[in-house]
Amino acid sequence: MKKVFLILLICTCTFCSKKKAVNPKGLYPMEQVAVFLKDLYLLETKVKELKVSNDSAKVLFDYYEKQLLEKHDMNDSLYRKSFEYYIDDIRGLTRIYEIIADSLSLEERLAISQQHDIPSDSVPE
Repeated sequence: MKKVFLILLICTCTFCSKKKAVNPKGLYPMEQVAVFLKDLYLLETKVKELKVSNDSAKVLFDYYEKQLLEKHDMNDSLYRKSFEYYIDDIRGLTRIYEIIADSLSLEERLAISQQHDIPSDSVPE
């Protein structure tokens, strides 16, 4: 019964979500948001691994988040508006996480191939 309810809920959310005709001008492309979000998740993991106090972790995270924004040539408020726009529709959120998963998978394959001195062009996709 719980599975049926969950499936119905997902279907309802999918079909009843607002349809957006076009991406509003001025927002970052979905791919750029996804790449930044991936780097942000990796940063969060690295800060957690430092095992410092919560206050120190927050300061470190904020500092490196600003550096990430600069690295990706992004504005914080525009990034947040762009992210909110894309996650408003379940398909947008799904696509963002597909991009992140594909990127992490590729990075993992490249790291493994480098560890084993396998040419990166011979790693199957």
